[in-house]
Amino acid sequence: MPDKPRLAIIGGGISGAISASRLQNNFDITLFEKARGAGGRMSTRRAEPYQFDHGAQYFTARSKDFQKFLKPHIQSGLVQDWQAKIMTLGKNQKPYKRDWFEPHYVCAPKMNSLCKHLLADIRTHFSIEIVALQRTDQQWILEDKTGDHFGPFDWVIMSVPSHQAINLLPQGFEYYDAVRDVKMSGCYSVMLGFENRPQLNWDIALPKNSLIGWIAVNSSKPGRETAPSILIQTTNDWAEQHLERDVQDVEDLISREFCELTGITHTNIAHKQAQRWRYANTPRPASEEFFLDRELNIGVCGDWCLEGRVESAFLSADKLCKEILSSPHSSSALFSHA
Repeated sequence: MPDKPRLAIIGGGISGAISASRLQNNFDITLFEKARGAGGRMSTRRAEPYQFDHGAQYFTARSKDFQKFLKPHIQSGLVQDWQAKIMTLGKNQKPYKRDWFEPHYVCAPKMNSLCKHLLADIRTHFSIEIVALQRTDQQWILEDKTGDHFGPFDWVIMSVPSHQAINLLPQGFEYYDAVRDVKMSGCYSVMLGFENRPQLNWDIALPKNSLIGWIAVNSSKPGRETAPSILIQTTNDWAEQHLERDVQDVEDLISREFCELTGITHTNIAHKQAQRWRYANTPRPASEEFFLDRELNIGVCGDWCLEGRVESAFLSADKLCKEILSSPHSSSALFSHA
């Protein structure tokens, strides 16, 4: 039997992890991620003794496919329902209670735990940013930011934001224009740590008429073993207007806004750090659930193909993998290099 075809996956978020998990029996997989660990926007950052899910805060499961996928992970405790108390906040306004009418899941003990679990048996290279693809003898060579090369690979899957994918895709990619036309928007996260948990009567606050769109007591999530921590995220509209602003200025501005909204004083904050996310949401998603060029053996997937949610990332990657494995054309080409 010939060797398995060699597949490079670029991006270690949930869509990359799903792709690796789905295809590992049929391909010899190597995954590349520019960050220090798996998770993408489902990442978790530690700043002892604090822990912050500074990207995606939770996810829902509305499709049968995603519900089926999550079921064993819920049973194992890797995925848990966050039954949070939610309030709406406004300056000089009385807060009022909000309700969630469906399960809102988080991974435990960290948001990136699910991606780490899916990649446990996958060859992974972290802290490597792929910046170019080179075609040679019907295969692909990957080049990283330092000029090092990896490969050759028979297939490449890109599971990165659309703006990063378009910088890697050859212009001959069949769906180049569709990927290029996707619109993504940014967000800022500010991570606050406290020696003692602030006296709050909510786990999540949704501010009104504010540059802040979301505040969560991160340490209230299931399975967290961390000192009191709060995660703040701006609205996408505000972030888009201030994406090039100095991060320290943004950190101070958001912290002041947070204190005005909550009544917490700056002196109670023991740790403070900001994160800029250039590609956090998708106001204009792609026209397809995924993209697959069978002539170039390149697949592209991600939440931005659908609507910028964790479930969207899963569905995009899952459908791409099913197409690769089930298509007669694709199956006959799997071992064409041998």
